[in-house]
Amino acid sequence: MLEQLTQLIQQSGLQSVINNPEVPNEHNDAVIAEAQNSILSTFGQLNASGETQQVNDALESADHPVTQNIQQNFAGNIMEKFGINSATATSIAATLIPTVLNAIKGGGAQGGGGAGNGFNIQDILSSLGGSNIGSGGFGSGNIQSSISNIGGKLGLDKDGDGDVDLNDITKMFR
Repeated sequence: MLEQLTQLIQQSGLQSVINNPEVPNEHNDAVIAEAQNSILSTFGQLNASGETQQVNDALESADHPVTQNIQQNFAGNIMEKFGINSATATSIAATLIPTVLNAIKGGGAQGGGGAGNGFNIQDILSSLGGSNIGSGGFGSGNIQSSISNIGGKLGLDKDGDGDVDLNDITKMFR
């Protein structure tokens, strides 16, 4: 499920990230990974605090406060981590995050309908934390493990220690 989400974000980010001359090519994969991290960490926090309806609501509207929060966090992170200017970061976030959430929603219809991509928000949250949406059993250790695993697959484990953390980010800029 997480690999499908990564592919979805990569496809959705083709124009806004990969073909964007304002994003240095060496940062394309890391920006894509940051988009995924922003989405998954926000959804994970909401699920952990029992606010699972907020996850569903965010999938319904690009104007929802949760969606706006994901966009703002993502834009701030890519400005800070990759030196992308504010206007570009805001534009990328405003395009990429709603596109991805809409695609998740499209595949999250009952019975796996919609866009046919097989996404179901329960499956995504279950694959991250081993629990169903609404159960409140979303473990933060599982989120970090999943993010590190995904980051490693994207080549972000620069120090080869099996996780993606501040040390890896530091090594990216040396």
